[in-house]
Amino acid sequence: MGENRTWELKKYDVPGRNVVMTEGIGQADVQGVRETINYVVEKGKSFSGKWGYIPIIEKMDPILDPETQQEFAKFHKCCKESGCVAMAFVSGGMAAIKVQAKRHQQASQTGIVTGHFRTKEEALKWLEEFGV
Repeated sequence: MGENRTWELKKYDVPGRNVVMTEGIGQADVQGVRETINYVVEKGKSFSGKWGYIPIIEKMDPILDPETQQEFAKFHKCCKESGCVAMAFVSGGMAAIKVQAKRHQQASQTGIVTGHFRTKEEALKWLEEFGV
């Protein structure tokens, strides 16, 4: 922590699956979260039906700014409204970031199904249960 890395969003295609996968790296700010939401929602809508989301969060810095935390809570709502049925967080076993992701999910009050995994392979396997 304390490195104050800038925000970077990597985007991955998952051929043959209705899955959006991104990797957040560094310190997210409000603008970074909004750009991420826009990308994920637009990509999700392109599937024309239900879809799953895999946010890889193990290289993200903790979110301390309340406004940015609120944006992350909105993220869940936007995903749910555009057809997302499940989010499979890949936190690589980092407890602190996992706890924060759960807080954002609870704050959103969407009831969207979430899981936390060490690897993207585990996350992809779990999303198969939702038909995406």
